Amino acid sequence: MILISGATGFLGTHLLKTLCLNNTENIRALYRSEDKKEYTINFLKTLLPVDFHNRIKHIEWVKVDILNLPELEKTFENIKFVYHCAAWVGNSPRDYNMMRKVNIEGTANMVNLAVSHKVDKFCHVSSVAALGQYTGSKNSDEQAPRDSERYCSRYSITKFGAEMEVWRASQEGLNVVIVNPGVILGSGFFDAGSGLIFDKVLNNFKFYPPKQTGFVFVDDVIQAMLKLMQSDIKNQRYILVAENTNFKIVMEKIAEVFDCKPPNYKVNKPLLYLLWIFQNILGLFKSQKTQITLNTIRQIYSKRVFSNKKSIKDIGLSYTSLNQAINLIFEDYKKLKQ
Repeated sequence: MILISGATGFLGTHLLKTLCLNNTENIRALYRSEDKKEYTINFLKTLLPVDFHNRIKHIEWVKVDILNLPELEKTFENIKFVYHCAAWVGNSPRDYNMMRKVNIEGTANMVNLAVSHKVDKFCHVSSVAALGQYTGSKNSDEQAPRDSERYCSRYSITKFGAEMEVWRASQEGLNVVIVNPGVILGSGFFDAGSGLIFDKVLNNFKFYPPKQTGFVFVDDVIQAMLKLMQSDIKNQRYILVAENTNFKIVMEKIAEVFDCKPPNYKVNKPLLYLLWIFQNILGLFKSQKTQITLNTIRQIYSKRVFSNKKSIKDIGLSYTSLNQAINLIFEDYKKLKQ
């Protein structure tokens, strides 16, 4: 039986869609919110061919928090394969404690139960944010050293901590694989995470961040996960990036396909610093979540390039171009709007 944590999240939902298309049986999907579960089921019904709707009925839904160890343990009965997609993403300093609990403690709970229940294989979804970086111009790969966390985002720190829990479990006998995707582009979920890129373009947002990073189509991430779990590969991590480019180019491609106006103005760095100062002054008088931090500003102006050579060589992964990915997302978008 397959166990999926974070099954109603962006990646978990797309994983469910692919498993249904593959006629995979015996899927146990973990979720926390009834509203998100309903959205996921409607998403699957909209994008899956009618012939596959019966597969949705065979998904075993279990409402559980991965921080609730006694309840979580019950979900590991008869499990052979685990896809750990659950994570907490945030930029505000106020999110840090929750990110540590969900991303590190939650992952520790998952791998500990996988070890004690003798799970055959465990796939952990990490991020390129957890990777180290070489000095100079060398592209970041799976071996890039993580020498300092001084300029790392809080999310990066917690995802790296989660990986440490997975590697620790591998030393205890658990067969693991870790995937480190870049910014994942896919249909649905335009209200959070990478989906906000589409939301901003569709709402004629005028500004773009100058950040450069790796991007990848969601279906490629899913295929990599499935191939790794079906292979003899174990105790390895894989960067999943189709193209390294900047947000301006990606947002222009989205605007072209979705027939919107592209953003024209680069986010101004001095203005961001002024907003940061104003926000902190305002925070002295009014309790609110910090939206801009010094680290956020550094991240917006960062430039990273990631190597995908290992995933191509070991898994035989063939990446979808960003142009093709955005066109496929547009086709799904039209169906979901109906």
